[in-house]
Amino acid sequence: MRSVNFDGYRLEDGVLWLEGAQSQARLEAYAGGYWRLLVWHRSRDAGKGSWVVRRPEAVPIEAEPEAAGLRLRAGAAELHLRLAPFGLDWAGLALADLQVDELPTWTTDAAAVAEAVAGVGAVRETEDGHALGGGYALHLQERDGRRYFGLGERTGFLDKKGRRWLNWTADAFEQQPKDDPLYQAHPFLIAFDEGQARGLFLDESWKSAFDLAFREPGRSRIAVEGPTFDLWLVPGPEPAAVLERFTALVGRPGLPPLWALGYHQCRWSYPDEDSVREVVRKFERHEIPLSALWLDIDYMDGYKVFTFSPHRFPDPPRLVRELAEKGVRVVTIVDPGVKKEAGYSVYESGRKLDAFVKNRREEELVGEVWPKPAVWPDFSRPEVRRWWGEQHRPLVEAGVAGIWNDMNEPAAFAVEGDEVFGIGKTLPSDARHGERLHAEVHNLYGLLMSRATHEGLAHLREGRRPFVLTRSGFSGIQHYAWVWTGDNGSYWEHMAMSVPMLLNLGLSGVAFCGADIGGFRGDADGELLARWTWLGAFYPFMRNHSAKTSRRQEPWAFGEPWLGHVREAIRFRYRLLPYLYTLAEEAVRTGQPLMRPLFYHFPNDPEAAAVHDQFLLGPDLLAAPVLQPGARRRLVYLPEGGWRDFWTGAEQAGPAWVVAEAPLDRIPLWQRVGSALPLSVPEPPAQAHWDPLIWRVAPAAHVLGAAYLDEGEGDGAGLRVRLTGRYDGSRLLVTQEPVTDGRAWLELVGADEPRRASAPFEYEDGRFRVELQAGEAWVEW
Repeated sequence: MRSVNFDGYRLEDGVLWLEGAQSQARLEAYAGGYWRLLVWHRSRDAGKGSWVVRRPEAVPIEAEPEAAGLRLRAGAAELHLRLAPFGLDWAGLALADLQVDELPTWTTDAAAVAEAVAGVGAVRETEDGHALGGGYALHLQERDGRRYFGLGERTGFLDKKGRRWLNWTADAFEQQPKDDPLYQAHPFLIAFDEGQARGLFLDESWKSAFDLAFREPGRSRIAVEGPTFDLWLVPGPEPAAVLERFTALVGRPGLPPLWALGYHQCRWSYPDEDSVREVVRKFERHEIPLSALWLDIDYMDGYKVFTFSPHRFPDPPRLVRELAEKGVRVVTIVDPGVKKEAGYSVYESGRKLDAFVKNRREEELVGEVWPKPAVWPDFSRPEVRRWWGEQHRPLVEAGVAGIWNDMNEPAAFAVEGDEVFGIGKTLPSDARHGERLHAEVHNLYGLLMSRATHEGLAHLREGRRPFVLTRSGFSGIQHYAWVWTGDNGSYWEHMAMSVPMLLNLGLSGVAFCGADIGGFRGDADGELLARWTWLGAFYPFMRNHSAKTSRRQEPWAFGEPWLGHVREAIRFRYRLLPYLYTLAEEAVRTGQPLMRPLFYHFPNDPEAAAVHDQFLLGPDLLAAPVLQPGARRRLVYLPEGGWRDFWTGAEQAGPAWVVAEAPLDRIPLWQRVGSALPLSVPEPPAQAHWDPLIWRVAPAAHVLGAAYLDEGEGDGAGLRVRLTGRYDGSRLLVTQEPVTDGRAWLELVGADEPRRASAPFEYEDGRFRVELQAGEAWVEW
């Protein structure tokens, strides 16, 4: 690769343009403190758009010469620029040594494509086997103590420094702890040091790589295969500020239906109506709450999407109504592979629209996935997305409540008669999406499919909130779908890996995510299932899912005492629903994740930044899951402030490392002192009006809590309720505003028996509860 130098610059309408012999660039500034650097080869124009960015209001740049180059200002934002050699200094980050590869992998000429991007876009192979030729690379000077977070769904620990990460969505069935890439591509990075967070978003759908001090300990490298290098600088300085600004840029989720936050049960497969009914009957028999049951690929007629098997599911609307009467929704899987079969309405209507991806001969690209033969819709085209959304009508008319998009990297078992090998088993990079190569569209495929599904459900189920789960996605996927981490295994190591994986998804903007509880492949046992279900009670998305080759792992699969432990974990999830739903509404407004690493709220605590095996749920609950078999206690880090053991009420001041007791019937859990957590009873609610609403208070001089109330469905207005309080060591007074129609209770754990209270109260073994009257309650000791 050759270094890029710029010979001159000009300011035009508040935009800085850079001129060089081989490349051109422009710098733009936007309200909120964003900067955008776009570099392109001189053979291309500067009109690159974006699949995901919602541009803020532009702010004019002012340039002032200085010894090393230019000092740029845009409102309160500032950076320093060097032309030759090119470099940027911004918010403590030194970006320099921009390089370009002269091999044009972005050409659409068939012969050049065949030579340059055959297979997976390779021009040459790097040391780890990943092709990274033909594009741009920018280097980042390292500093001692810097950590990196984000990059979406990744194996390994929370801090992503020290490895090379590839953005290329892949069907990672046999994922191992060091595997990369996986199903998602998120070229978004949070650089964190000295308590400061800054975001770097590479808005490029081509294959890209983030080498984070792997090859050279003193510097990192961001590289892309493609004709442009489009980098957004997202300011902090707090981690929450970075997430708020980044999600404002690429999109935030809609408020989910309330049932989506409950417990879900899935298996590959419940193959017929009788097996579905039997599973639901067992949930009732064992008194385990259930919000949704999922149908995997075997519900279809010969793997033809948008169909039901007429033999195994002869009357889907009746089955769905039966389950709905029990409060259980049905979610069905839909893959992108469409069976190429004459007379099949989905294929015929798609063929008429010319909706499918083409090969280099401009013919339908035909391959194999679950259906054989199969073709793949070209979701890069708006008319194809509208057509796909309409195909969901039979499922919606049957009463299906949500859609599960799988195999959408896209995965392929064979293409045009040849078995697929290489990274992720996918379509060839020279496949055609209109005028675009698959090499450019590949990372977007899951996002665009999810968009088509979401928009289709919004149209077909008007007045109800779309629910879509996806395996594959790109930055901004959270606007259209929830994410699960794919085909994990029934191993303690995979349960442990799910914590940093989900935390980094949250730090990449994906607030609603989860991992298959119990593990998808392999064989769980009772202890693993119990511990994982307790951890899963704190996932934003809580689903038990296993493969047909695996041992059964429904909650009752291993008998007692495991059934009792799993049941209590699921019931606890329903107690948490008011808090989870309130956090969900916050994610919609601000982009904040539900699961948060400790440094998120304690950025100046160096111990917190190193913790990868415990997390915060919102700001006020700290969970420390048990991740090893046989363990009955574990070491836990409590950051600065006061913390109350959720189960006993015992108070502990932080920062401190403590040894926590961890019996099988619960998870080590702490509540932040001064918080009021909204809880309810352990039953699936019909609406998010929480009757009763139970305020679990950890007393302090000042107490604060919030709860979000609405219908749990639709687009009607909601109500945010606040609880405030004061505690002087002998008297606690709390006030709820506004007062709601349902019952509200004040609850304390670990309290002495009061002398008196504002109303008749319950007290037993340190647990105190009194009803709020006219929105108030007080207690005296």
